[in-house]
Amino acid sequence: MLQQQHPEDPHRGQRGVLLIAGESPLRSLISTYLLTMDCACVIVSTPQQLAGVRGETFDWVLIDMANSGMPVEQAIVSLRELHPGLSERMVAFRSGVTSPEIPELIERYGLRQMSQESVLPPASPTLRDLVAVSRKIHLVPPSMEVPELIFDSFRPGLPAGVRNAYESGRLLVYRCKNKTIDLLITPETASGRVRLAGQVAGGRMSMRMGKDNGLLVLLIDGMTTVARATTNKFGEFQLESQILEDPRLQIRLREGRWAAIAIGKMDWAKKRLLD
Repeated sequence: MLQQQHPEDPHRGQRGVLLIAGESPLRSLISTYLLTMDCACVIVSTPQQLAGVRGETFDWVLIDMANSGMPVEQAIVSLRELHPGLSERMVAFRSGVTSPEIPELIERYGLRQMSQESVLPPASPTLRDLVAVSRKIHLVPPSMEVPELIFDSFRPGLPAGVRNAYESGRLLVYRCKNKTIDLLITPETASGRVRLAGQVAGGRMSMRMGKDNGLLVLLIDGMTTVARATTNKFGEFQLESQILEDPRLQIRLREGRWAAIAIGKMDWAKKRLLD
């Protein structure tokens, strides 16, 4: 249930806080504390409630990564779309145990973090500091590099022999600074799915990657991570999925640095599966 808590006579200088959290004792403590700090606090815990605050103005956002009441990545992506100006003012805390993917989400979306100890009132210096400087917060999210497309086997004008070499699928090659990313997308007739086989090469990749520290590769459709893989020591990876509406790859090149690739519509794959 969406709740709005604020003094009866809110004033122009009052700070607005969006609290994304499911029902919990910590949520009640935080919202009460923010009220005593003269903050207008809006609490949401469903996608519908989040969409309902499109017209509201907030200075910053608190997200319970352990109990957001909705898929946490969906909440982050929706919020960035509804309130682009808040992308750099999202603060993550955890009211309990989280999944192993949560630290990855915090890094990918550049969220500031608070420990449970620092967020608990009344001994909450982090909350006090955020309230005090909320209009001056400027957080730099991790850089999402957008690689340059340098080869597409579907591109008009390629020699016939080159185009025919990949007639079973589509080969895309990207340049990302001193690295190249190859991606072969192949429709699988037997399963009705598509296979994505790729390789990240260059930049002394083979020297940096041991047996257990390959690069994380995510396949994302809209707001949802649908598949993940880790490259082997040669930088190779494979993913498989249904045909997606808005497929993207995100590759963790190193700590805090990601490559984001928009694959584009897969209508061509759907057509080949139907032929």
